[in-house]
Amino acid sequence: MIFWRGWGIIGIIFPVLIVGLLASLGFNDENFQWFYFIGLTLSAILIWFIGKRLNRDKDEIFMNERTGERFKIGNRHTLFFIPLQYYAIVYPILGIIPFFA
Repeated sequence: MIFWRGWGIIGIIFPVLIVGLLASLGFNDENFQWFYFIGLTLSAILIWFIGKRLNRDKDEIFMNERTGERFKIGNRHTLFFIPLQYYAIVYPILGIIPFFA
């Protein structure tokens, strides 16, 4: 089961689309290591900037008039409970793994 909040699902959609696009451009089995590395690195760059933009600090503080309790509502775009922009670190590492297999 995949858990995401907000636009966190693009952390899965972008790598699949970019790697699929590169596959349709004619990469073959001989250079599949570079194929995955380039595709996942390009998607990591996109995810970093989009994640930083979506999760920027734009929190609003509200107060419950009856209880006086304050609470914060803000932007949260996560995938598996991890903020979206941190997947930009994970995907290049996953792209390096085929070089060592």
